[in-house]
Amino acid sequence: MIYYDIHTHKQRNLPDEKAIVAVDIRKSEKLPEGYYSAGIHPWGAATADLQILQQWAVRPEVVAIGETGLDKMAIVPMSIQKEVFTAHVALAGEVNKPLIIHCVRAWEELLSIRKAVSSHIPWIIHGFRGNGELARQLLRHGFYLSFGIHFHPEAVHAAWEAQHLFAETDMQPSSVRNVYAGLATELSVTPEVLSQEMETHFRNWKHPLAYHHG
Repeated sequence: MIYYDIHTHKQRNLPDEKAIVAVDIRKSEKLPEGYYSAGIHPWGAATADLQILQQWAVRPEVVAIGETGLDKMAIVPMSIQKEVFTAHVALAGEVNKPLIIHCVRAWEELLSIRKAVSSHIPWIIHGFRGNGELARQLLRHGFYLSFGIHFHPEAVHAAWEAQHLFAETDMQPSSVRNVYAGLATELSVTPEVLSQEMETHFRNWKHPLAYHHG
């Protein structure tokens, strides 16, 4: 089986893992072979970086846009965060790549944007720790939810029932195998079943992570 890590900041090279590694778009060094996401984090959201992001977005090794999003704990004004985030939404649609979203205390604003824009690409909330009620609200609007080592059980069940569940390590030192183990135990399924579900998402999206297992 393959362990899929939808969002991480760690570079790993294991034959049974496929991870989307977040890159710093302000750096231009050559990347090791792998899969990457490119975006502007809301903590440092700036419209001046959007031109750099456009150059990254078309690179074949960049298979997702983000992480981007909205964060009420950030010092960047929400108006700028919204402008930068909506630019990511448009760019993700242009290059046909999933959107990795960071959201902190700005769910109303995020849902408002979701309702206002037309977007055919998957929107994935990374590191989701919200409760079941919030999870169901997001799932009703088509979001995918990605969980790490810490999660709300009710939210995990809601995402699993909706077939909109992913796993990740983000900044955590834990292996994605540990994340799978925790999710599988909570859902009373095997890690193999989790892997098959996630691979189905990628195949439905005709996404690179579903292929080239060798």
